Amino acid sequence: MALMLMGIATSAQPQGGPPMLTDDPDTPGPGNWEINTAFMAERSTNEHVRSFPHIDVNYGLGDRIQLKYETGFLFVRADDAPAGSNDDRHWRGDLDNSLFGVKWRYFDGGDEGIKASVYPQLEVENPTHSVQRGIAAPAPSLLVPLEISKRFGSIQLVAEFGRVLLRDEPDRWLFGLLAASAVNEDTELLAELHGSFASGLSKADTVLNIGLRQRLTHKLRLLAAAGPGINHGSDSTRFVAYLGIQLLLGSGKR
Repeated sequence: MALMLMGIATSAQPQGGPPMLTDDPDTPGPGNWEINTAFMAERSTNEHVRSFPHIDVNYGLGDRIQLKYETGFLFVRADDAPAGSNDDRHWRGDLDNSLFGVKWRYFDGGDEGIKASVYPQLEVENPTHSVQRGIAAPAPSLLVPLEISKRFGSIQLVAEFGRVLLRDEPDRWLFGLLAASAVNEDTELLAELHGSFASGLSKADTVLNIGLRQRLTHKLRLLAAAGPGINHGSDSTRFVAYLGIQLLLGSGKR
């Protein structure tokens, strides 16, 4: 989520990124901050995962570069735990790994043209033993996606595709297709198909996600999204949800 203090556009600019899983080539702009604070939930075949507070801090370095840091406090419960269980035997909580990223928009065709970016992100373990306790995923891991977007009036179409290099599991490919529409100057509606696979697109773990961005003030936006998984593999996603606030800070052009 992002929080902006100054230099905000007066109309909604449709884009990817939080609350959606698919990112886009846009960056905050020189000197601007986007700080997202959220509650995130995911249910898979084997477990329930919640992240709160989930913090995603982004900074615009020049017109085409974005620096990112992301982490959260994770709560994990195995799916075979009794329903409604909240004690330490079933829910485990600890700090998640840290994610560092640099997005570079290497091609920019203007507001109505094609834009393209590369967005490498490195995940590293924090010294909290959350990996040893089975809460966070083993790290380091590296995500290297490419994003491309094109705007058609009030609608932006985004495609993302990349490789995820994992420490203790087979590497995976990820993909995302997103449409974002500015309903009015304060409201955006979003929809995406997002997934990943290790060996064959037919076995992809895929989510159909619907989202909303609603401007509350010139500095704050409400971010919300939810969607079901659309396959039922042995370790597939069943449901994802995101609810947060975006704070926009900075004096640069956005």
